[in-house]
Amino acid sequence: MAEQLDTIGAQVAHGQSSAGAGPRVSARSHPPRVIVTPVEEPLQHPLSKRDVQLILSVLPPQSTAGLRSVSLLGARTRPDGAPVFASYRHAGFLRLHAVPPSPWLMPALPPHAAVEFRQYGALIEMLSVGGSRVAWPGDALRLFFTLGVMLPGVARHRRERDDGVELEGDVRWLGARAEPWGVSETALRQWSDLLRGRGPV
Repeated sequence: MAEQLDTIGAQVAHGQSSAGAGPRVSARSHPPRVIVTPVEEPLQHPLSKRDVQLILSVLPPQSTAGLRSVSLLGARTRPDGAPVFASYRHAGFLRLHAVPPSPWLMPALPPHAAVEFRQYGALIEMLSVGGSRVAWPGDALRLFFTLGVMLPGVARHRRERDDGVELEGDVRWLGARAEPWGVSETALRQWSDLLRGRGPV
């Protein structure tokens, strides 16, 4: 997957887009719908409708074949209270969930979550009371929701489409381990450039 991300990023940076413009959209007979559900403040959708459409447009068509919609929904939590970032409903419905604005004040982060968040640019402070303060400067949260949330959701869709239904409806949540692929610095830089070029709605 890391190789795929580098390839997609390279296509965006070389030949498929000009500076400050989006990439050429792949030809699709039925692109997934992007549905936005307004949320009450202070909750927010890290990715806008245009962000999601842009991300879908640069993914290989075989990755999104059969994906019916990507919905930006309200907050969702696990039974233990952990916030859910993405969930999936059979067959072909990917859901990205709203989160609080930065900074996040929460119980102490698991070490693997702290490592992942820092990879995307988060600033983490361990508080004296035993909790964590997670700040997302700039486009860090959009980058995490692109590579660490939405793309694993697309990968989940492809697994279900090709290999059968999985019982767990949640795809990514606080404390869940990331997919076992690595995200290279090149991929991070190229996806960041892509998101900045498009900008939020």
